[in-house]
Amino acid sequence: MIRKAQTEDISRIAEIFVFGKRTAYRDIFKNDDFSFNELQVVPLYQLYLDNPSLLRNMTVYDDGIVKGVINTEYIENGLEICELYVEPFFRGHGVGSELLRHVLSEANAEKADKVGLWVIKDNLPARKFYERHGFHAAGETRPVEGTQKTEMRYSMCLSRVYHAGTA
Repeated sequence: MIRKAQTEDISRIAEIFVFGKRTAYRDIFKNDDFSFNELQVVPLYQLYLDNPSLLRNMTVYDDGIVKGVINTEYIENGLEICELYVEPFFRGHGVGSELLRHVLSEANAEKADKVGLWVIKDNLPARKFYERHGFHAAGETRPVEGTQKTEMRYSMCLSRVYHAGTA
C-alpha cells in the first residue's frame, strides 16, 4: 500500500534513509567518516520527530513493513522529487517503481507539467532506474557541495507519459 508518511513511520524512514544512502553513496564518495560517523539513524529520527512538518510531502510503501519512501515538493508547474530510497533488502522488488508511479500519477492529477530531480552523475543504478521510468538528462549539472562530484538534472514532461484520464 502506498500512503502518506505518519509520525509512527519516523524510525523506519530514518533507517531507510541512512542505510539507503550508505549503500548508494559509500562507493561513490569513499568517505567512511561521513557514512558511519555523521550519517546516523538516531539524529535523523530526532530531526523528524522534532519537525513533523518534514513528513508533509513524504509517501511510504507499506505492505506491513515500510520498505521505501519518496519525498516530493511541488514547484512552479511541476513536482520535484527530493529523495527516493528503498530499504536495501527490498531493492529490485518493485518498491521504488510503485512509489514513483504513485507520485507521477498524483502529479498528473494535480495538472503538473513536469517532474524533476537531481541524481549524482556516478550513481549509475539510480540513473538507469529513472531512465527506465521515462526520465531523461536535462543538460543541467551542479557540484555536490563539499565534494568533487557532480549532480545531473533529470526531468520528465508529464504530457508525454500521462494522457488525460490515464496514469
